[in-house]
Amino acid sequence: MKRRTLPVLLERDFRKMAATDGATVEIECVSAPDPAERFSGEWLFYVVSREGDRFMLVTATARERIINSPIGLFGMASGKLNLDHLDVPFVAGDVRGGMRSRPGGSDPLE
Repeated sequence: MKRRTLPVLLERDFRKMAATDGATVEIECVSAPDPAERFSGEWLFYVVSREGDRFMLVTATARERIINSPIGLFGMASGKLNLDHLDVPFVAGDVRGGMRSRPGGSDPLE
């Protein structure tokens, strides 16, 4: 599914912006997980700056970085972003926000 065009950030810049004061993280459910399948569902991550600018996390080739498993979703949220809480949408099209990146985590920025 093609998403609307937004400003985008690579992971390193995304993580830096998420760690700034006043920034929040949003997660969008692109496709709902199937309870009968272990690895299913698709999610996108966004960071919203204090000023309200919204940026999508993308791959090195500037394609949207779709997280396609609950394990990957939790790994990104806790290991990379060290979010203060996790509010995961499970219905396609639903977006949850208000999560803040805390300092530290298992994969800190250099």
